[in-house]
Amino acid sequence: MSIKKLAEHLGLSKSTVSRALNGYNDVNPATRQKVLAAAKALDYKPNPTAKRLASGKSKNVGIILPANSRMFVSPGFSKVLAGASTFLAHHGYQLIVTTITDCQDENKVYSDFIDSGLIDGLFIVRTRNNDERIAMLKQKQFPYICHGYDIGFEEDCFVDVDNEHAFYQMTKRQLEHGHTRIAFLDAPIELTLSQARKRGYIKAMEEAGLCIDDRLLLNGELNEEDAIKMAKEVLSLAKRPTSILCADDTMALGTIAACEELGYQPGVDIAIAGYGDYEHSRYGKPSITTLYYDTHSVGEEMAKLMLNRLENKGFMIQNWFQAEIVARQSDKITNEALT
Repeated sequence: MSIKKLAEHLGLSKSTVSRALNGYNDVNPATRQKVLAAAKALDYKPNPTAKRLASGKSKNVGIILPANSRMFVSPGFSKVLAGASTFLAHHGYQLIVTTITDCQDENKVYSDFIDSGLIDGLFIVRTRNNDERIAMLKQKQFPYICHGYDIGFEEDCFVDVDNEHAFYQMTKRQLEHGHTRIAFLDAPIELTLSQARKRGYIKAMEEAGLCIDDRLLLNGELNEEDAIKMAKEVLSLAKRPTSILCADDTMALGTIAACEELGYQPGVDIAIAGYGDYEHSRYGKPSITTLYYDTHSVGEEMAKLMLNRLENKGFMIQNWFQAEIVARQSDKITNEALT
């Protein structure tokens, strides 16, 4: 049923029916109730295209994910997206997800998406230092919210986990267990999350009076394949690490596979820890010591920030989340392995 037919059914003008449906306070309360009741009884649903043309808004928020990244299917990041999309849906918005491949020009993909009219705002993920995407969005004066933090970000544009503190605490845990040769298999170096985690690792090591061995600090994508290669590289050193920290639980899984292939028993011969508290971390053999954070709430806060920008909602925001260590079997290690 169209709004025109609904108005004819009620004997009211289209403008009155439209204003009643959209909650304008200049409509008589009795009339509004009459319109809402009739709309429900007759199963009236507004035409989204007509609403967009009338309001100039799509009521959609976009996000572009790298198709070649495991982040696209990461259990942790899926929950972030679920938190954001659920909160947006409660306020009449949809989350539109699209992807970008290595063969595409990133700036063009972002520019085309912004100019398409399909979205009112954009979530930016995997933030980088001096991020060109953010510079373009600022130039176009297009609303955006970042999942990630860089120096200079205002509180109205980002939500992030305190990655520096998280890996400071995880490194300290390994030091307290007696480890001094601690490797860190980090995310791609251009990502702000990678740099923050490295700062936390270095801070803990320096506080313990230990020198940083650059051979134990490697960067790669958040997947098993890169983790296996990097783990084998650090384990081939004449003085191998006794503990390996990983940028996420998927990398920890790859590290476990590399250790087993080389004849090391994870949790006995070498300690391994990850990040994200993915499902496989709990049920693997060994189960993986990891860092947990409230993924759903991170997504929800991103949605709140976006609605503050698009609708001037005034939601109170939590920009920073803390990760907590979840101790399991993979970083239990015998004293003999530390000698």
